Amino acid sequence: MKRRKVQTRKEQSLEIYREQIQRITKSILDLALARQALSLRIANAKKSLGENVENAEVEKKLFSFMTEYSKSIGLNDDLARTIVTDLIRFSKIAQSENIYRSKITKFLSSKNIETVSVVGAGRMGGWFARYFQGLGVEVFLYDERGEKAKARAQEIRVGHLDNLGKVAKSDLIVISIPITKTPSLIRALITNIHKKSSKRVNVIEISSVKNEMGSSGLFDEKILGTSKVALYSMHPLFGGHTQSFERNSIIQVFPKDTSFLKGIFPHSNVVFLDWRDHDRLMASFLTLPHLLALVFADSLTSPSRFGEEVKNLSGPSFSHMMELSKRTLSEDPDVYFEIQTSNPNSKAIISDLISSVRKFRKALRSRSDFEAFFEETKHRIES
Repeated sequence: MKRRKVQTRKEQSLEIYREQIQRITKSILDLALARQALSLRIANAKKSLGENVENAEVEKKLFSFMTEYSKSIGLNDDLARTIVTDLIRFSKIAQSENIYRSKITKFLSSKNIETVSVVGAGRMGGWFARYFQGLGVEVFLYDERGEKAKARAQEIRVGHLDNLGKVAKSDLIVISIPITKTPSLIRALITNIHKKSSKRVNVIEISSVKNEMGSSGLFDEKILGTSKVALYSMHPLFGGHTQSFERNSIIQVFPKDTSFLKGIFPHSNVVFLDWRDHDRLMASFLTLPHLLALVFADSLTSPSRFGEEVKNLSGPSFSHMMELSKRTLSEDPDVYFEIQTSNPNSKAIISDLISSVRKFRKALRSRSDFEAFFEETKHRIES
């Protein structure tokens, strides 16, 4: 029979400390839950008064009070700021859901939207499936990769469809597939809607570059040419891990009237941009950051860059760039290839980057040249 190891006094003390840590952490979580419940009561009060979820002045006062309090009890400033920031963030999400959920469900009902099909079983497709599932409508998932769609649908606990004909019978269809495939799929859907549906169907596509859609003529009412299909083209400026009722930004490029998307996402900032202007903006928002992240990672991993002895070292600037690179490289390379190649403004932004690197190299000729470059750039970015 195996003899049980007898703990030393130090080992017993460590075990006691760990149990105390567990109890205190549990108490913190219990208090966080109580705070969330109180946030919902505040949301109800805001709803009756017609107030917005966000109140910058109240947040500022709370931060100021908590900063002073953390100092008075000797708690690390960064720890206190992190805790309070997250508590406020999730309180606002809970309040947003409390205030807006009923408004969204009423809006969907007013548009006779009872079934929603999401085309695309990727991260964003999953986000939209979960979002609409939480609003009480019947949700289905479709993807040309049948087994992946079926598994994803089971994971999210929504229905699964195996062909576009069935998708076409939905009241609302959200398309979350590769950029280059979106126009042809929309045309296929229009054909199926005319054959399979007796009602008007709302279609939302969410591609992050709009050149393919614009060039295909689908933003032209005459070319779209159907009273049975209401097409909405948007670009959600958030990722698949975002909370459903978090305040986000959405760019709509078609049509100009944003009332439909504002009805579905009243807690988000929905703005209209012409699709060409959108793509010019996305060259800076997407093309450039992704390019820098990938080039940084490529340069960093050069065999001659550093040895094993410094692999675990880091600094703030390095860590931020490393995190961006890792997040970029964790995604599907096809998505990033299409973002770079589908946008006609990508070449110009890459040329601008090369020019900036050359300008930077010239600025290294002297301290005064570098300071001039630094101050000029600082002035432009702050103005």
